[in-house]
Amino acid sequence: MQAKTLVEVVQEGTIRLAAPLGIVRCEPIWEFRPYLLVDYILWWILDGVGRAWVEGREFPLGPGTCLVLPPGSTLTALHDPKRRLRVFYAHADFFDHQGCKLTPATLTLPPMPVVVNDLAAFEPLARQIVEGHTAGTAAGILRRDLALRLTLVQIHEAAQTQAVRADGTKLAEVLLAVQENPGLAWTVPELARRAGLSVSQTARRLRALTGQSPQAFVIRARIERARRLMEESTMSLKQIAESLGYTDVYFFHRQFKSVAGMTPGQWRRSREQPAK
Repeated sequence: MQAKTLVEVVQEGTIRLAAPLGIVRCEPIWEFRPYLLVDYILWWILDGVGRAWVEGREFPLGPGTCLVLPPGSTLTALHDPKRRLRVFYAHADFFDHQGCKLTPATLTLPPMPVVVNDLAAFEPLARQIVEGHTAGTAAGILRRDLALRLTLVQIHEAAQTQAVRADGTKLAEVLLAVQENPGLAWTVPELARRAGLSVSQTARRLRALTGQSPQAFVIRARIERARRLMEESTMSLKQIAESLGYTDVYFFHRQFKSVAGMTPGQWRRSREQPAK
């Protein structure tokens, strides 16, 4: 099964938060000494300035800087005592739609750091996560989980915006064209031609933008469209496969299962709500 993206986990999977979790204003002499992470950590800067090092790479910290780091990472950080950091922090586990725990090999995170510019919307959500978790009631947990998913969607969208701005080529436009018309014959040479790049440049820049190979990006775009068609239309699986450029319906089934973890028929049935 292909690795899941953060937004796919938000859409279909489960996220479990664990202590320690909260929002804190760091002490003037605070510093985060080199620390090897044993689980996923969410570390979001709400105020203040500083610097961080992840796997030896240095970058600034400021309001809106968001880190979602996998186990096995090493994090070091410090701040300006006169502009102390205020940080949201939590530990998390991510699970796919079948309840399988995701690892760095099966969960693709956006390149870090991600900077969320809309703090007016982001910070209240971070507070809702903490308050809902602290309340511990059914309503509080629901509030926490909804706020968490919204913050992760904001991080995902901010990461995509950063990647497009940093790329500076037509490749972002080409990727949008793939998502709009996934059934076309999208080969790597065709992607390269449209982007005005060589095949090797296309593969390298596409992976930097999306974390995927060109082939995997096209397959995922087709499977995402297939899922929407199964939800929104009465088309048969054969019709859906043909509309997405598949001449062999069984090959479509195999590719769908490699991405979604189940066959198209199983996926469609899982979305059918029993009558009450």
